[in-house]
Amino acid sequence: MEIITPSNITFALGVIAMMFAVYHSFRNPQINSEKEQIRIEEDIKDKASILSQKEVENKALVLEKQFQWYMDANNQKFADFSERLEKAFLMASNHTHTVDVKVDKLIESTSVLGLSVEKLKTVIEERFPKQK
Repeated sequence: MEIITPSNITFALGVIAMMFAVYHSFRNPQINSEKEQIRIEEDIKDKASILSQKEVENKALVLEKQFQWYMDANNQKFADFSERLEKAFLMASNHTHTVDVKVDKLIESTSVLGLSVEKLKTVIEERFPKQK
């Protein structure tokens, strides 16, 4: 009885081949599932990065709209303030002109009053001469 016979070698090779086949039948699905899991994780990361990028873009748009609203509100406030300031200057100018007119009338009245007093002084001196 010989151990190394062609049928024993074929049997041994068959057993070894069957062991490799069983090994590959367990190993290949595991490798494939690991590769699939890595691919799915990469897809999730890509989708998450796309979502975060869109979220950032949406936040940027919201901030841009808020900034534009604040700018419009400030521009309106400055326009209102400018209008009120112009009205105040116009009113101050009108009041200054009114005061100038009244001061001119007072000066004119004072000079007329001064002339009247001088005339009265003259009349009094003529009627009541100074006694020495």
